[in-house]
Amino acid sequence: YSVSPISDRLLLYSYAAHEEEDKNDENDSTSTTTSGKSPFSSMLECIYPLSESRYSNHHGYSSSETIMDKKKTDASDLDILRASVSDPTLSSFRLAKFYSDVDALTADVAYRHTAASSHSDSTTSNIAFVTAGHYHSRKIHQTDITNDLILRCYPTHTGTASMEIRTDALQRDANGNEILVNVCFTSMVAVDKDTLRPVKGTIPKLIFRNHEKNANNDDAAHGSDSNSDGKYTSSGQEESRQQIRTEMAQQHGQIRKERFATSMQLRHGPSSSPPTQQEMTDIHALHQQVIMNQYHTATSSSSTSTNALPHVHEHTYRSSVVIYPEKRNVHGKLFGGFVMEQGHILAQYAADFYLDHSLHHADSDIDSKSDNHSSSKTNSNEKQQADRAIPLGLDEAIFLQPISIGDHVTFTARVVHSTPRACRIVVIVEVRDPANRNSAPLRSNRLSFLFGGSGFPNHGIVPDGYDEILMHVDAKRRMGVEGPLDEEVERILLDEEVERILSEV
Repeated sequence: YSVSPISDRLLLYSYAAHEEEDKNDENDSTSTTTSGKSPFSSMLECIYPLSESRYSNHHGYSSSETIMDKKKTDASDLDILRASVSDPTLSSFRLAKFYSDVDALTADVAYRHTAASSHSDSTTSNIAFVTAGHYHSRKIHQTDITNDLILRCYPTHTGTASMEIRTDALQRDANGNEILVNVCFTSMVAVDKDTLRPVKGTIPKLIFRNHEKNANNDDAAHGSDSNSDGKYTSSGQEESRQQIRTEMAQQHGQIRKERFATSMQLRHGPSSSPPTQQEMTDIHALHQQVIMNQYHTATSSSSTSTNALPHVHEHTYRSSVVIYPEKRNVHGKLFGGFVMEQGHILAQYAADFYLDHSLHHADSDIDSKSDNHSSSKTNSNEKQQADRAIPLGLDEAIFLQPISIGDHVTFTARVVHSTPRACRIVVIVEVRDPANRNSAPLRSNRLSFLFGGSGFPNHGIVPDGYDEILMHVDAKRRMGVEGPLDEEVERILLDEEVERILSEV
């Protein structure tokens, strides 16, 4: 699933036993390609063996041997694996890496779900899957970089030409129970390989197979909710979970339709609508506050403005790259996971400097009150160096058009909205064709990321241009509906602090 040599050290589980049973069920029927298929038939599980015990077992060591006892270089291999997926400052699994893996796994699951069976026609052979977008991703718990990370990817809903695929990031606690640490939902569309237009009627319906129910009943009969791998629960529990997932997927589809209907993006044409009067009034109040702060600074004896509001253009960052062949996907275009990873890296950069802006002005406030607070200033500077914005998730990542090999791509990240505990950053990805350098850049992606922290500016950030105003209002709407709540951010910040202290010990 990856061209990276690091993938050789990962464990990939495809639920092959269930897949074989699913094929047997299909061979006994006379249904067509669009007959129902179980989520187990296409479910994939990727395990990062980050724990020493898992890694040593994976390489054939006995339980009494450690990696250091067997081969010293293997310990370095484990360190390399951990370093390739971790954030050294936050001591956790990098969310940018998670999103890159999500893009790879979801495409694989989509193809497996529509894989041609022995009785299918040739229709599916000319079908390709493209990513419409990733949505509704949230970090739920802190990840432990010394514990195995499981990425489990499976379909949750199917339509006539599209399907939703869910990716769970899980870790096991001391009792062996799976803990959900992150989740992401992906919309995949079946298109014709030649025309790239959606093709209806090619995606099998999603059903819950009888053999899964029987397997669950067998577990229940033995008084167990799950087997040693945690793949089954009791029949009633699994059916209930399946129903919840289906309803959630339907809600996601409805939310996306409603967002499109109320979209403020100018490129949406007639469906685009302007901000409301109240939303523009709030923007007006922000700019009034800027003018008042400038007036007080001009009439004050102090040369430092302690209440200066940050502006979006002050926290806009760009990164450009040329796309080379090693980044291509199976269609010969740029791998979407590269866009996700690079977009999140730049967004993290923007969030960190936005948090630094707040800490810098907090230090200026301390200095303006007294020159005798040198110890406070020192502590504040230490905090300034240690604090980083915590990645909390992804609102959406929209894929508008593919990027070709050789294209020049520019990522632009803007902090568009914030509260004292969270900020949203929009990353716009634009493409330039080097063969036509006078042409305007074309937008290929729009990504919206969410970060948390303990010291973002109290009064938010000020948008100036109309495009910044639209981004600001859209992010504010999301904040009102999707959060996060302050207590949710505080819980994750506490988890991060505990992990940092333990790593230092």
